[in-house]
Amino acid sequence: MSLPHLSSGQVASVLPLGAKLEQTPTSALFKEERLEVMRLVLTAGKHVPTHSVAGPVTIQCLEGEVDIGVDGGHRLLRQGDLVYLASGVAYDVTAISKASLLVTIVLDNGKR
Repeated sequence: MSLPHLSSGQVASVLPLGAKLEQTPTSALFKEERLEVMRLVLTAGKHVPTHSVAGPVTIQCLEGEVDIGVDGGHRLLRQGDLVYLASGVAYDVTAISKASLLVTIVLDNGKR
């Protein structure tokens, strides 16, 4: 059963999940025409293959540690760290330890 998206004005917690992390699924908090925010939950060793999106992305580490592969290199994100990726930049994510991330995507649907 999928969780409903947030309604305008509704509050959601993005505090670390702690002991609940492994029982919590990845979920989209909300998605609009040009903006999507999701909480990505990864167990240690989980890998998200290389991909890109047509729009800028931020990834904020809420807890744990992840390796972000980008531009032929690697960026280590720990709790409280945030990385910005420009539109179209290919990246992958590997959880070093169990982790949750707040991912924000500005969707470029070709309208400006």
